[in-house]
Amino acid sequence: MVLTTEDGATSYGSFASNRVLTPLHAEFQTLLWAMKSSIQLHHSTMNFRTDCLQLVNLLEEDDEDKWPSLLAEFDDFHLIRSMFTFFSISFISRSLNFRADHLAKGARSRGLYFSHVNTQLPS
Repeated sequence: MVLTTEDGATSYGSFASNRVLTPLHAEFQTLLWAMKSSIQLHHSTMNFRTDCLQLVNLLEEDDEDKWPSLLAEFDDFHLIRSMFTFFSISFISRSLNFRADHLAKGARSRGLYFSHVNTQLPS
């Protein structure tokens, strides 16, 4: 996660978990983690961007019946989303999302469960 505020301040975050069924589950769980982290940092107006077009389309359709394996994630999503005064999610190409992509690859290479949010990049 790369969180940039309107005044230009940037925070970086990464999250890893070994408990995912599919890459889509990993993308969804990471979005949920970024949403929770944003709320904890007192950011209630957010525009999230992801390079996972499938996740964006899934959330725009908001048809949980098509994805029964993601019911728990949908429940969490609706609960956390209700905490935002403004929420949007949109697609960004991976080439334009290189900082977040780099953080995600670094988190995946660690091979364990952890969470990091700070103004400094994780080592």
